[in-house]
Amino acid sequence: MTQQEAAAAQGYEPFVVLTYGPSGIGKTTDMGYSFPTALFVAAPGALNSIESVCGYRPDRVEVETIEAAKNLVVEVGKSKRYETIVFDDFSFLAEQTFSALERKYTGFKLWGVLRDHTLDFRNQSRYAGVNVLLNAWEQGPKVKPDGTRVRGGPQLSGKLPEQIPAMCDLVLRAMHEPGRQPWPAVYRCNSDPSYVMKDRFNIATVADPAPMNIAELLRASGRHVPRHPALGDAQEQQVETIARELGDTPNDGAKINMFFRALVESGVSPVAARWTLRDAIDRAVIRVAQKVSHLTFFDTTASTFLG
Repeated sequence: MTQQEAAAAQGYEPFVVLTYGPSGIGKTTDMGYSFPTALFVAAPGALNSIESVCGYRPDRVEVETIEAAKNLVVEVGKSKRYETIVFDDFSFLAEQTFSALERKYTGFKLWGVLRDHTLDFRNQSRYAGVNVLLNAWEQGPKVKPDGTRVRGGPQLSGKLPEQIPAMCDLVLRAMHEPGRQPWPAVYRCNSDPSYVMKDRFNIATVADPAPMNIAELLRASGRHVPRHPALGDAQEQQVETIARELGDTPNDGAKINMFFRALVESGVSPVAARWTLRDAIDRAVIRVAQKVSHLTFFDTTASTFLG
């Protein structure tokens, strides 16, 4: 039985997630940490950070157009070889598609075909029976010539920055946060009217600003996210033990260093130990946020009800 079939047998529904943010902030590395058993769709060299930081080489293929990406999603969904597909970077894929279509179409026809291909990809991804992760560049809010305001979001053309997120379960904006250590970046998911964000699982919203760790956000919502086969159940047990030990003090540096030394001295590689601690810290942070949310009905500082 494949991992995808095992997840289905447990009643898990596939999810679609979109992250967007500036280049170099760590989105690709988080995808590597979060989905080590996924098929990555990326250009040569684009996944080097996963190999150098996470310590493994992910399965990778290339596609040149969004139409080819749609066909890949359908094929993987039927074969069940992979549970998850990660598209890194979807904005670049959209640019490649535009260049290919530019050789056949011009003007409004060109933009219309690009939109149709992208929306077809969106629809197939929603129902293909495989988890789909989209990683994109960020574009800021803007005002069209007719005065219409467009929210910031993934860097895509026309109305796609709103239409692609519409199919997603989770839409996260990656942002720098120097005060968050040892990984100075977070995912934002709130009601900012200037940017597209969404959370059907109500985890990232509760934890906002949330740790840059999609796997732990999804696990907190009860979704199935497998670990690297070489680490497996042992790593999950270590993560849970450390997260419980950290409890309400997930930023206790002395404790964290103690756990790191203990892991390495027990024979865990430094790379795997950092991975384990990363998940444990983030799991504890998410649980603290959930605990606060469960004990609070009205936020008196913001004067808004908590959803």
